[in-house]
Amino acid sequence: MSGRLGIYEFMVLTGGGVPIFHYSPDGSRKLDELLSGFLTAITSFATEFGEKSVQSLSFEGSELLYEHTEVDLICIFLADTNAPKKILRAILSDLSRKFIDKYAIGMDFNLAIEEAYRDFKYDVERALSYYDGVLMITSSLSSFVVPSLKKDAYDLAADAQGLLDQFHRDFGGSGNRILDAINGDDSIYDISESLGIEEHEVQEVIEYLAIWGVLQISKIAPELKAEDARFDAFLDLIGLPQKDYQLLKRAMPLCNGTKPLAEISYKLGVTSERLYEVLNKLGDEVQWKRLHVTDLPDQKA
Repeated sequence: MSGRLGIYEFMVLTGGGVPIFHYSPDGSRKLDELLSGFLTAITSFATEFGEKSVQSLSFEGSELLYEHTEVDLICIFLADTNAPKKILRAILSDLSRKFIDKYAIGMDFNLAIEEAYRDFKYDVERALSYYDGVLMITSSLSSFVVPSLKKDAYDLAADAQGLLDQFHRDFGGSGNRILDAINGDDSIYDISESLGIEEHEVQEVIEYLAIWGVLQISKIAPELKAEDARFDAFLDLIGLPQKDYQLLKRAMPLCNGTKPLAEISYKLGVTSERLYEVLNKLGDEVQWKRLHVTDLPDQKA
């Protein structure tokens, strides 16, 4: 199985159901010709009703996702039943495009010789390594990170790669609201609070867009103005409760604009939400710096 993605196998079939490419991390092969023929029949049935979007079938302990492409190829993932399905659909679409782009010129896809496409194995391994790395980073982030769209990459994916169509299918109306709320200023926590949508739903959209390579993510780092008599007078004016005041005093040496909120709250032994609530009461006395997550890959492999 491929890392956090939960992928067991990837296969490409001709429209007639003949396998022309197969990959699995451990060399196993559960997707046999009988299953391929069954999928072809299901896909043909769906096509009669004008439906060629990504489909899926559930089995005990596993999930099968497949896509019927415009050049009459069927691309399939066999994945763990707990795998992130929406993310896998995005990855399946990308691998489908990569396969077609690599072999579209001078290659007859009805040529049912797997050896002709064997070197695509390296493209799959690079892509899955990339996507697994992106998912590892995004899934470990706190709610106090700020997502922003990389405009050029987003426009390209929307125009040429069908990002928006697939996004709408996968997330519907709530996803559109989250997408519209990504403004480069609000954190995942802020977006969740303002929209009344659960944080895990916002997080799922963030991971999805990061997989597409259209997102920049920054951690927020609080910077407090220097403590002086004027600042103490300000605290007296807003009337912080004693517990808030004590937490603020402990946090002040760490709030220098270089440490993410999540790191500070961890060192203080409080939740990020609790520290954020206290700091927010200070208004303009706190400046929120942006620390880019530089280890998030910029381009797909």
